[in-house]
Amino acid sequence: MKNETSKRISVINAILLTAVSLLSIAAIAIPSARAASPMLPADQCDAEAGSEHDLQRNLSFRPVATEDLRIGIALSACREAFNQGSGPRQTFQLARVLHAAGQHAQAFQMLAKASEGGHAAAMVNYAVMLGEKGDHDTAFALFEKAAATGNIMAAYNLGVAYRDGVGTSANGSLAAQWFERASVARDNLGAFNLAVILDEGTQVREDDQKAARFYRLAADRGNVDAMVNLGLMLESGEGMQADPVAAAAMFTKAAEKGDAFAMTKITKPGIDPATTASVEPSEQANLVLAKSGRVK
Repeated sequence: MKNETSKRISVINAILLTAVSLLSIAAIAIPSARAASPMLPADQCDAEAGSEHDLQRNLSFRPVATEDLRIGIALSACREAFNQGSGPRQTFQLARVLHAAGQHAQAFQMLAKASEGGHAAAMVNYAVMLGEKGDHDTAFALFEKAAATGNIMAAYNLGVAYRDGVGTSANGSLAAQWFERASVARDNLGAFNLAVILDEGTQVREDDQKAARFYRLAADRGNVDAMVNLGLMLESGEGMQADPVAAAAMFTKAAEKGDAFAMTKITKPGIDPATTASVEPSEQANLVLAKSGRVK
């Protein structure tokens, strides 16, 4: 799986630093019904702008997806809460709403303040923005600090930093450790990237069986790239017994989610056994996609 690694990994890398950005935080929409009694601005800010990925959020309210933010109401409540001297959580939530409203410079300032106050989710998002500005050393330090609190996105980004040597020296073993920590916390990208490292065997010892296990974990969590790579392993029998039926099922699942490569795998005409029987063994091997030719 080495030659075309960049095709799948480059997409994941694009996701990884935006996955924690304020624009991509997905969560369950806030119920339309609000509390009947008036709330303080800090509470209303919590109710209107809490993020699913914020372990320090007010659990009295359900999280709000970025696309479900009622920007006018949330901005008013969070600005008032900030002006009244509320804590880092509301400052982070104000930054989140500002970013969703397109006010990125102000969001950056609010993230800096919330980070100084020790808010982990703010540190991660602030680190992402610092990385986009080229300050990878400070970003790495913030990821470390946030990861120490148990923040999943921080753990994932540390894995990427160690894998790619961004803000620190490349270290495959540490990258694998942080990806696994993110995976344990149910992060599908952490599971996928750990599988890739184990599958390639360039930064850590190759372990196809463990790679397949984490591809399956990521695939079960909806990761399309993991479905494709697991399908390829099932097809060739790498790290497991070959299972064409299970491989086809994986490709079908990925194709149903719009993956173009998977579509070619399920629409490709089958190979006639009578034809392959007369082919030299060395040529028969070419009928199965080699590891170096796989897409990630």
